[in-house]
Amino acid sequence: MTWLVDGRPVRRALVTRLRYLGDVVMSTVVIDALRRGDAALEIGYLCEEAHAPVLAGHSDLARVHALAVRRHGGDARARSVPRGAPEGDLRAQGAAGTVRALRTCRYDLAVDLFFNPRSAWLLALAGIRCRLAGPAGSRGWLYAHQSAPGGAGADERWPRLAPGGLGEHLSRLAPLVHRESGLGFIDWYLESGRVACPGLARRPDAGTRVAGLLASRGLPPAAPFVLLAPGATWPTKRWPQDHWAELGKALAATWPGSVVTLTPPGEGQDTVPAAPPAAAPAEAPGTRRAATLPVLPLPDVMDVLQCATALVTVDGGVMHTAVGLGTPTLGLFGPTDPVTWFPYEATGPYRVLATRPPCHPCHLHACDAFVCLPDLAPATVLAALRDMLAGRQASSGGGCS
Repeated sequence: MTWLVDGRPVRRALVTRLRYLGDVVMSTVVIDALRRGDAALEIGYLCEEAHAPVLAGHSDLARVHALAVRRHGGDARARSVPRGAPEGDLRAQGAAGTVRALRTCRYDLAVDLFFNPRSAWLLALAGIRCRLAGPAGSRGWLYAHQSAPGGAGADERWPRLAPGGLGEHLSRLAPLVHRESGLGFIDWYLESGRVACPGLARRPDAGTRVAGLLASRGLPPAAPFVLLAPGATWPTKRWPQDHWAELGKALAATWPGSVVTLTPPGEGQDTVPAAPPAAAPAEAPGTRRAATLPVLPLPDVMDVLQCATALVTVDGGVMHTAVGLGTPTLGLFGPTDPVTWFPYEATGPYRVLATRPPCHPCHLHACDAFVCLPDLAPATVLAALRDMLAGRQASSGGGCS
């Protein structure tokens, strides 16, 4: 099986989405589609170093190129990630080193899912013959092909098989032709009938590492736990702190396992809801019911997500990563559109809650009339979480179809 572009076979392909974490996770549907069309295709991935660990161990990737960058702007602090030790060969390189590495790999196709100035020039300087992108505006001359939004046209199967942002990523492959079937990429994908869903490698020995982490916080290491992840980059994506506290207390009173809260990157524990009180005033080691974890490196966050019974979180990278790992996930949405950014409900134990006021959706980072997330009541979230937990107990668990 072989992919063709402009009549030439593709032997080595590079997929790149420099940032952000959630988009990198969503883009794994592109990796999956390329691999299903050609089992022998050599695939690499290029992203910023902060997000590279999420792709470690991915069975369809020959290598991950980690680009060293310095983050600037209003979201820099909230998007900061503790470095930790690089895993395997994920040591970051600057722009010059990255260009040299890409040239060494001799990719003949690059699929740019970000197409900002940095990624456009990196791919051009790397000498990759065919470069695909979306509507890149004035940078269009740096690409061989540009696809328009909604590249599958009016075919009613596309939003069902590749909904929301997943379909936007996959539509960048429109110039490809599947040689054996003679079909263009989109027709080939629709013929397959496969529903797109991101997938990440489950980390070996995660359970052992998480048990030690929970024990260090006074929690029983073998007990199931619900994970609360309140962090969000922008204020309009944050569920109110008192809502998180109310949900945590209700869970601690009714959920037989533990309640674990994840401290967001770039923030201290004083900025997240306090852990709900445990059942007893005096606690022996390993008998606590609730605790807040410190800021963790991304690999450790993935361990915790992988082992959680369920996750409650807001729209962001942690949410997408949990889905990629198959963890039952309840996403709380404010201004952004769940149809685009939570296209998962048909593929596994994933559910979204959103109030959708008349002004919804929007992309405001701050709002004087902020009501969408504050109007989402803790009781509503708790009821949805209970349904999810009941479904988890009645089945073998999560995972994408």
